[in-house]
Amino acid sequence: MGLFSDRRHPVLIAPTAEEDDGLRIRVWLLGLFTVVLFAALTVQLVRLQVFRHEEFEARATINRIRNITTPAERGLIFDRNGNPLVENVPAFAISVIPADVPDGEESRIAALLAQALGTTTFSIEAQILEGKRSIDPFFPRLLEANASQELAFELSALGASLPGVEIEASANRLYHEGQLLGHILGYVGPISLEDFAVLEADRYRISDRLGQTGVEAYYESVLRGTPGQRQFEVNSAGRELRTLRLEEPTPGNGIQLTIDLELQAAVREILLDSMGGSLFATAVVVDVRTGEILSMVSVPDYDPNIFTGEIDEVALTALLADEGRPLVNHAIADQFASGSIFKVVTGTAALSEAVIAPAEVIFSPGVIEVQNEIDPRIVYTFRDTTSGNFDFVRGLAESSNVYFWYLSGGSPFQVPVPDELLTPEDLAEQRRLEAQGVIGGSQDFLGLGVDNLSKWARQFGLDSQTGIDLVGEASGFIPTAAWKLRTFGEPWGQGDSYNFGIGQGFVSVTPLQMAMVTAAIANGGRVLEPRVVGDIVDSEGTVVEPFTPRVIRELDASAETLETVRRGMAMAVLGGTAGNAWFPEMQVAGKTGTAEFGAERLFRDLFPTHGWFLGFAPYDDPQIAMVIFHQLGSGFLTAEAGGQIMRAWGEINGVFGTVMPALGQLPVRTIEAFNAIAAQLPDGTG
Repeated sequence: MGLFSDRRHPVLIAPTAEEDDGLRIRVWLLGLFTVVLFAALTVQLVRLQVFRHEEFEARATINRIRNITTPAERGLIFDRNGNPLVENVPAFAISVIPADVPDGEESRIAALLAQALGTTTFSIEAQILEGKRSIDPFFPRLLEANASQELAFELSALGASLPGVEIEASANRLYHEGQLLGHILGYVGPISLEDFAVLEADRYRISDRLGQTGVEAYYESVLRGTPGQRQFEVNSAGRELRTLRLEEPTPGNGIQLTIDLELQAAVREILLDSMGGSLFATAVVVDVRTGEILSMVSVPDYDPNIFTGEIDEVALTALLADEGRPLVNHAIADQFASGSIFKVVTGTAALSEAVIAPAEVIFSPGVIEVQNEIDPRIVYTFRDTTSGNFDFVRGLAESSNVYFWYLSGGSPFQVPVPDELLTPEDLAEQRRLEAQGVIGGSQDFLGLGVDNLSKWARQFGLDSQTGIDLVGEASGFIPTAAWKLRTFGEPWGQGDSYNFGIGQGFVSVTPLQMAMVTAAIANGGRVLEPRVVGDIVDSEGTVVEPFTPRVIRELDASAETLETVRRGMAMAVLGGTAGNAWFPEMQVAGKTGTAEFGAERLFRDLFPTHGWFLGFAPYDDPQIAMVIFHQLGSGFLTAEAGGQIMRAWGEINGVFGTVMPALGQLPVRTIEAFNAIAAQLPDGTG
């Protein structure tokens, strides 16, 4: 029954049963929602306050506490006499910490920075916004690594109007002998993001500079020192309030080069004057007693100062366009066929393995022919650069290819040399010597073979890095029969051994490797580790780590064997192929090499060649060994520059004496004359 009322007396109308049920459902849903909401809030509160308490506490601390790494002063580099070669020049790095840039202020701050740095507002604002969205908004974004002092002061004056901007003091390197020592000193440069990911744990900053090449890179950990750290409290705008903890940095140690600057300058001048049509050339001079590098020059060269501060783009473009590749240290990073300078290795091996005795004679008719082991119808012709009969000393001095083909690969496979390839005189001499039992013609003679050649090349340190304290060293390559079979699917042939024995075919070496080979022959068989840095000193100049020579291995060669090789090298200068290296003030020893390279002939059967010369001095008291290399050169001409380098060393160090005159620049053609002058040589001391 309903209730009725007039306008003066309202009367409530009772809801129906359906309306009553709907009301209860809405109240129930509202209550359920309230319960769920409070439950979710409670769960989130527990998660944040309990389970992630440490994480958010750390974030809050980061917002309030900052740790800044303070770099150490980089150690200096000194010459052999203790004179500084580098200087630390003040520089400034400008960064922005995105988290400290107030929201809504990104464009204004970016505009101010862009105007000061000469860049675009967009690029800086993009870095700030990207940093804010990153997992570490407190990671500084480097804007300028080499800001001037004036710019740093200008931004510092803006102070409070640039929240989030940091100005850090750093140092650039100024190299006083940059052009002369560029490949040895190297340079420092900005850290790449890849390097920073690895080095951040060692307190490197993104604004720090890292050794890139030369000793700057190799001795990075020595020169860098130990960074300090400063912990301080900041306000909400990232401004420093107070220092909480201070750890002072420890300056880096200095390093003292083994390089003789006067000799280095002389070698560079000699190389530049002797290049001719070569795109590049290089030379190394080493102390045979210690392994200290006295000079290492690679031309064309470069001045590392173009990489300090603001990079000189014009100079860099010119360097990159230069076909001589000035940024490459050709002494250690390039590898080439060695040509006949490799004969000192083959000769040492043959004497040590008793393949031949020093006095045994091999006859060279000027050409030999070798039959293909697989297809006898194929015959290879190998031409010598000389002819005659050779014992060891004369064979090395006149660089007879036939002599060293016999030593390396044995006699030809019973293939008589066609009479028409020989002069009547050579043909008659071959017949006469064969009748006397002299090695030659079709007689059986076993050479070293590939295994012994490879073994001895590796004993000398070829096919591996020398261990020099510079980055970027190549290893060279020494072949084996197994390598050829695996690589080309072909067995090793006698012709391969012939090429191997004279430094052609698959052989490749670095100039530094051959300098150390020469040093080992000169010093009596000690293969040394070369070094361009001697003592390590502290910031006060006190030696903290003295230089100690390191012998890598001793050659398994007798003193008599090495003396025989040295005598052959001395005769190469007095009356053989290295006559251009002779000079009157000092008796020196050497060996030339003219290494063929490339796949295209210049004409007929001639390939382009590189020029090599290696040597040591003085002959009777070896102190230095050296190697010189000319791209697109010949050994005979390169020997002249090699002699000039050894003479320059003698003048600088006052090491001159009386020596016998040279026999001339052409090889001696009679055994009598050759033996007469060889008999006057003093015995080497080894």
